[in-house]
Amino acid sequence: VRHPLSGNPIFGFFDTKRERVLVTQEASAASLVKDTPYAKLPLRDFYMSLIVHEVVHGVMHQNLKRPAASHAAYEYPAYALQVDSLPAQVRDAFLQSFDQAAITGKSLFNDAVLFFDPYFFAASAYRHFKASADGCAHLTKLLEGEVAFIAPPRM
Repeated sequence: VRHPLSGNPIFGFFDTKRERVLVTQEASAASLVKDTPYAKLPLRDFYMSLIVHEVVHGVMHQNLKRPAASHAAYEYPAYALQVDSLPAQVRDAFLQSFDQAAITGKSLFNDAVLFFDPYFFAASAYRHFKASADGCAHLTKLLEGEVAFIAPPRM
């Protein structure tokens, strides 16, 4: 799978025009995770979570009440549920890749963090999602529009 703008290889992509999920082949994922926190995970577990991530994009896209104001609003649910879908021991290994104090459940999510460190964004989104008494309410609010924990992009 190649990024539609850059042409670079990527893990996956949700094509909004055709409403379909594109995911790299499992064998190709091994080279893409090199030098990332995902490299420590069993490839099969990571690959299955990658499918979850892209399917979440599809489900969210089909149920948005209005377009999200930022990339972070699109990626928060995909990353939170991707990490949640990992087996507990694998998820714990992924989360241990980060400073535990930095990935608290009280993060503010924005495009800058997402673009500069998507792995940290993923870990923080998961912790935030699980720290809530009702993480699914966060997802519902994202579908309905703005939420307080996603910072709008600044111009």
